[in-house]
Amino acid sequence: MFIRFFKSNNASALLFLPLIAIVIWVFGFINPITLPVKHAMPLYELFAGFVVNIPWLSTTIGLLLTIAQAFLLNFIVTENEVLEKQNYLPALFYIIFMSNNDAMLALHPLLFGNLFILFALHRLLSSYRKDKAFSNAFDAGFLISVATLFYFPFIVFLPLLGVALIIIRPFNWREWVISFFGALIPYLFVITFYFCLEKLDYLFYDKMFYQFVREKHLLNLPKTFYFMLGIGWTVILFSIFKIILGEGIGSQRTKKSIILFVWFLFFSALSILLAPEISTKYFSALAIPSAVFCANYFANIKKGWWAEFLFLLLISSLFVNLIL
Repeated sequence: MFIRFFKSNNASALLFLPLIAIVIWVFGFINPITLPVKHAMPLYELFAGFVVNIPWLSTTIGLLLTIAQAFLLNFIVTENEVLEKQNYLPALFYIIFMSNNDAMLALHPLLFGNLFILFALHRLLSSYRKDKAFSNAFDAGFLISVATLFYFPFIVFLPLLGVALIIIRPFNWREWVISFFGALIPYLFVITFYFCLEKLDYLFYDKMFYQFVREKHLLNLPKTFYFMLGIGWTVILFSIFKIILGEGIGSQRTKKSIILFVWFLFFSALSILLAPEISTKYFSALAIPSAVFCANYFANIKKGWWAEFLFLLLISSLFVNLIL
């Protein structure tokens, strides 16, 4: 029922997606989590510093960012023909993957970082078959750089610029140089600002590199979380396997886009290794490619009952984990 509805490309799904997000995020409002902004990157400290002590407001902002990004991802997938069949499954799975644990039902820096990464992805994908893509290359570099000013481990996505230009574009050295300058400009402003305040050491140690040297503590997670994690990753890995087999991939543009998302998955996993602590919220970048792969898989399942059963199993494990 759920999968059939969201794969039908019915515009009424636009109303149900925010409703699903709200139902899940109710648990975030019942037990709000306030994350400290100490040692946070400058832009996250700037934006979140005003609401960090108002739990309901910070949770509301987190919810709105999640919904907005779900719609943005769906727009990117549709506009750039990432999947052959237009539907609202990417948005649906993005909401689920971004709301699967108490730690994710709160305002955290990756929510801001994901937003700018998504805009960067759109600029890269939309450069397909353009005669000149100088503005696309610059914007993508600039947006990824801004994302790192919310969450520094997203620095691993800078090489994705080169990977995307190789996959999507014919070689043009000017686009590579321009993307580099786009990534450099935000840091020129930030470094200049902290230099004028005579706080460069504070920027480098407390903001950028502190999270790499701090001690990481293991979390004592409930057994229900591992149950949900097992089901979630089973679905994701099976979806990736179907992608590798080429299921649902026909046009050349779709193939190139999917290859780019496979590389995005790799860099997302790499960013987890740089996370300041072991927490589920630092898996947020994985939600982007995982949502696309799962959307492709569920859209191409021929047996409707199997798709509905898998989705019901996934969503049930999510609520069991949040309730218990």
